[in-house]
Amino acid sequence: MNRIVSTALCLVTLILPCGCASVPKPPLTYQAGAMVETLSATASLSISKGDQGMGGNGYLLYQRPDRMRMVILSPFGTTVMEAIVTGSRITIISNSKGEAFSGNLDELPRNGQGETWRHARWVMEMDPPGSFVGDGLLERINSMGDKEQVTFKNGLVVSKSLANGDMVRYRDYQLVNGVPLATEIIMDSHDGGRFRIKVTEPEVNAELAADAFIPHLEGLSVYPLSALKEP
Repeated sequence: MNRIVSTALCLVTLILPCGCASVPKPPLTYQAGAMVETLSATASLSISKGDQGMGGNGYLLYQRPDRMRMVILSPFGTTVMEAIVTGSRITIISNSKGEAFSGNLDELPRNGQGETWRHARWVMEMDPPGSFVGDGLLERINSMGDKEQVTFKNGLVVSKSLANGDMVRYRDYQLVNGVPLATEIIMDSHDGGRFRIKVTEPEVNAELAADAFIPHLEGLSVYPLSALKEP
């Protein structure tokens, strides 16, 4: 009997590694130039640096090229925090504290949450799928005047990095409504900060409400971005 058990254990040991081996995903087949013009999705967000951080679940709205709204909800469905980017302006609202911070992106403090949100436009700026053929690296000056290195795989941007060490990675591409979409974005800053967003149930290129990117500041105390503190 012990011999049978021993033999069975050996077979399990041999079989399990094979069963758990991951199979590489085939590359996405897409039409070159198929861009995300609008996006709405449920999302999870986390911002961290050292032993400090914040995060939660909510939803994300995006309109190409430079409009974004990220809303964090409490477990009871009420809005805790939201960030709205429209062009060069950003508004960060802390509903739980009844306050908002608004101004131009370049007015953000260079630490804490300010450093994270400063990269919002850089993260949103994407090359049309297939504009770079195949895999490779490209060095260039981006629209904000910074030197960056861009890594492509299958014609899609998988990472961008700046000379100071800041890096953003685009992961888990899925084809949604015929358009390649990175469903996970991770940004690591040179000072140890990290921003991660993961989207689920995405809707691509559907019409968004006319006021989707208009912040509602009624009843809130509004401060300049320089007053923004660590998370």
